[in-house]
Amino acid sequence: MAKFNWADKNVIIGAVAIVAAALLWSLDGVFIRPKLYALDAGLVVLVVDFLAFVLLSPFVILGWPKIKSLSRKDWLAIAWVCFFGEALGTLMITKAFFSAMDGQVTFATVVILQKLQPVFALLLARLVLGEKLSRRFYYWAGAAVVAAYFLAFGKSGLDLHGINFFHSAAWFALVAAFAFGSSTVFGKRIVNHLNFQSTTALRFGIAAGLMLVYELITQGGIKLATILPSQWQLLLIIIFITGGASMFIYYFGLRKVTASVSSICELAWPLSAVAFDYFLNGNTLNGIQWIAALVMLICFYGVVYEGNAKLVFRARVIPGKGRGKTLGFPTANLNTQGIDLGHGVYLVELEIEEELYTGLMHFGFKETFQEEPSLEILIKGLARDIYGQEVAVRVLRKIRDIRKFAGAADLQKQIETDVKENLIG
Repeated sequence: MAKFNWADKNVIIGAVAIVAAALLWSLDGVFIRPKLYALDAGLVVLVVDFLAFVLLSPFVILGWPKIKSLSRKDWLAIAWVCFFGEALGTLMITKAFFSAMDGQVTFATVVILQKLQPVFALLLARLVLGEKLSRRFYYWAGAAVVAAYFLAFGKSGLDLHGINFFHSAAWFALVAAFAFGSSTVFGKRIVNHLNFQSTTALRFGIAAGLMLVYELITQGGIKLATILPSQWQLLLIIIFITGGASMFIYYFGLRKVTASVSSICELAWPLSAVAFDYFLNGNTLNGIQWIAALVMLICFYGVVYEGNAKLVFRARVIPGKGRGKTLGFPTANLNTQGIDLGHGVYLVELEIEEELYTGLMHFGFKETFQEEPSLEILIKGLARDIYGQEVAVRVLRKIRDIRKFAGAADLQKQIETDVKENLIG
């Protein structure tokens, strides 16, 4: 298995952040939110979303220049995440677990279907984001999902006779699995173009508006008086730690890894839930659960190493403004339509008329926030005109983020450094 180079440290940081967020989710789902089952599920989600948005709203103000420049495709992704990932998904999983708490259906029914979340995420990551992963990655991912089931049912066993897939709670869990899985994919599309702070704030703010409409329609009003002081304490814990803070950490991590890697790292949720149950409640693990936990940890290692997918796309060379040539570094400008990638400077490989080249690619906004980001590549060893040609580009790794420079001299110096460190030798 190939080792990470220094440039890939961000992938490890991102994976650790997502696992940390999953730890907080497990505290929420296992030890906090079930204590609120006497409340209306929609009211719980509304209060958490609204107060989390109030807490994070300064990031909307600070990030407004970027927010207002988002494309229609970006806003559709935000709408999807807010509706499916925050409003619908959270409402459905809350309803599913509340049904299990009331004894209407077994927890096994809910857990089995909710654990389909990474399956939906992996499929959509391939279809929507074009994440092309190795066969080994899917082996690791599949093993992680199977281990998650053994971890969840390793002690009590899986009683198939007690499972009711036709109960409403089962459908709640299935919808939640799709909602959360798809939210991972479209969330990745958002953080490719917007900082994680503003992304988190927008998610809570728009979802709060959706839940407000839902409560007005289904309950006829916002019944805050039904919330007891002890329940307010639990809601504040969710807002500041297990709900608000966890999503903040999650989107920080999602910026650094693929949606596919994130979907498997999120399986730390059942692993951490069992661990907390062991340390906090003294419920010991049996041999099957210990083995499943070890397998999951190994799978996380394999997924992170195998899942650093390289984006491959084809684009046509279009005329530019000639700025690179004036700086002494002529570049090829490419059509950016349909490309989903975080803004930054990348080391890439190109195939032009069956010949391979290496280059440095700049993808993102320049001085002004135009509707679409620009893409230009400095190609090593290319001397001929390729205007109008279609080229294949394979993204190898990110070198640095995009930043503003005081003048052309500073920009030229940075390009010289990038070329020396990545294209020479």
